[in-house]
Amino acid sequence: MNLGFGNPALLWGLLAAAIPLVVHLFFRRRPRPTPFPAIDFVLRARRETQRRLRLKKVLLFTARTLLLAAIAAAIARPRAEQPGEAAQAVARGPRATAIVLDASGSMRYRLGNRPLFDRARADALGALASLSPEEPATAVVCGAGAPQAEAPSFDRAAVRRVLERAQASAAYSDLSACVGAALRALASAKAQEGLPKRLVVATDLAASAWRLDGPAPAVEGPQGAVRPEVSVLDAARGAGLPNHAVVGLEAEPDPAAGPRGYRVTALLANHAAAPLKDAPLLLTVGTGPAAKTPIRAFTEVPAGGATRKSLLHAFAEGGPAVVQVSLPEDGLPDDDARALAVVVPREVRALVVDGAPSPVKYRDEAYFVESALASPASPVRPTLVDAEAFPRADLSRFDVVFLLNVRTLGGRAAELSRFVEAGGGLFVSLGDQVDPELYGRELGPLLPMPLHVEKTAGARGDPAGALRAARFAEVAWDHPALSIFTGDAREGLLGVRTARYMLAKPGARGAAPQVLMTFDDGAPALVEARRGRGRVLLFTSSADRDWTDWPIRTSFLPAMQRFAGYLAGALEERREPPSVVGARRKLRLGQGEALVALIGPDGRERSRAELEREGLTEEKPGVVELSPAEPGLWQVKIAAGGQQRVEPRLAFAVAFDPRESDTRRLEPSELTAWFGGAAHARVDGDARRAGERQLPLWSILLALGVAAFFLEGLLLA
Repeated sequence: MNLGFGNPALLWGLLAAAIPLVVHLFFRRRPRPTPFPAIDFVLRARRETQRRLRLKKVLLFTARTLLLAAIAAAIARPRAEQPGEAAQAVARGPRATAIVLDASGSMRYRLGNRPLFDRARADALGALASLSPEEPATAVVCGAGAPQAEAPSFDRAAVRRVLERAQASAAYSDLSACVGAALRALASAKAQEGLPKRLVVATDLAASAWRLDGPAPAVEGPQGAVRPEVSVLDAARGAGLPNHAVVGLEAEPDPAAGPRGYRVTALLANHAAAPLKDAPLLLTVGTGPAAKTPIRAFTEVPAGGATRKSLLHAFAEGGPAVVQVSLPEDGLPDDDARALAVVVPREVRALVVDGAPSPVKYRDEAYFVESALASPASPVRPTLVDAEAFPRADLSRFDVVFLLNVRTLGGRAAELSRFVEAGGGLFVSLGDQVDPELYGRELGPLLPMPLHVEKTAGARGDPAGALRAARFAEVAWDHPALSIFTGDAREGLLGVRTARYMLAKPGARGAAPQVLMTFDDGAPALVEARRGRGRVLLFTSSADRDWTDWPIRTSFLPAMQRFAGYLAGALEERREPPSVVGARRKLRLGQGEALVALIGPDGRERSRAELEREGLTEEKPGVVELSPAEPGLWQVKIAAGGQQRVEPRLAFAVAFDPRESDTRRLEPSELTAWFGGAAHARVDGDARRAGERQLPLWSILLALGVAAFFLEGLLLA
């Protein structure tokens, strides 16, 4: 039996028990005796009652002292502790013991303003302290990364250090794998083969951490597999762990939200027995002091279910941006918010060269392209010129040039080539004004593929021509220029009918082209090529209705805007999906850039040396790989040109693993059945520590103080 205190620092209050003694000593007077025969008979009567008065004073003094001492001791919250069942089971006899401490993300759940991990670690340390000196032990911390376990040893201090230094991670942990590692460690000690084996698991019983569809764990020994004795210490003490979380976040361009508009869709989950009603849902844009919350909404999530919530937001300007969706904090705040790094298309200046102007708008070569680029929700600002005015246009004022059925470039072919080589974009569409041989001479180095001959798949006005018209077949849906087409939106592209188009043939000039779309006969329809730092897109049909009906299809407007953004470099070429805590992530630095540090979600800067100690590697110059340990937004600090700066385009978000957000608990009977039944396993999960039982002496002291108070009143009466 041990005596402990919840607030040992307040034991100084026991000094208050001396107050009645001090008062008594201070006011005690010693009378000077004076003989007076006349009152001798009074003194004789007083002696008869003196014994009763002395007893009353002693009782009154004791009651007052006891009252003050009891109150002071109760404030210190004393408790009597004795080893509980878990500790007694350990102490029954020598055995090799492996202690598994759950350090997964769900163990950060706060129950009673205390993380479950702190409770689990106290349980594990209590079980370790209850072992006898003859019992070897080992510990496995089940957190991020593969579980590591050493053979049991008698170095109790080393095992204690492993448990005391453990920290709850934000990553997913497979407790079944950790249990397997612990049992392999028990089996690896050949000198301890004769000892019974025992497994202690301190966890929150989250069902997502266990794989109960496999065989029951056992220790391999000389006589075969033996099931160990298993004690599962429930850190939640049998309590439920209701949790709501933002388990998914996506952001896609949406013209309905206006220029640079995005639809931000959050997936919300509710792992609780009660529905989540009228919960505030906040959309925050930006980071640090510049962060704003433009949208405050409300949402409902059914009990044990999930729902999607979409929010529309238009960014003020293009470039790298950060959005975050958050719910009110609950017991597990790590998953109540999720961030996402996006690249918003910046404003693109496009020069549209009309090769076949017409006074009839819908017959004009550039009418549909200009209308698509100049729509209210478009980030593109087009400038229209005809082929005759093109030689006088200043290309330095534009990001992209659209050549629409232009017969010849005259003397501007070389200047256009330099424009693309320097990083500009070029879109070329064909038509009846284009001569393949002339284009080969003027634009040969720029075109992704040399032009060959015109092909007619179906004549306009011919009823049978619509059936013979070519369709788009193979499409690179994952390409940034076409990734906007998902789900039903793809029908607007696949339904296009093309009567005439130009055949292209492979060429040897420049970098290898990439065919983004083909017609159903295999002929290239949309081809991309890199030329220097710029890009070129070639569409082998026309941009008006003469050769194809694409301009009147729903896919034409977003496609033209997307092409302009991609050619101008305003879109990401490859967007890395958000990673979860513990997953490896690559950072691709620009030319002349070097990684200096990472700034984590907590605002703390982690130097490169610290990151290398935590596993950062550089597989090749400019490409580093690391495993972020915390959920939230990570910012990248680089050195370039002799200066250090935080680079917004490299910022990335790390998400809390949704599996750890699922805090629904296993029934103890399920877990004990997997371990081999009640004969081999049990779950300790009452309201007291699994390693000890406590008697709340402070409540007894309070009752004693109240009794002393009433006793004083009776004595004074």
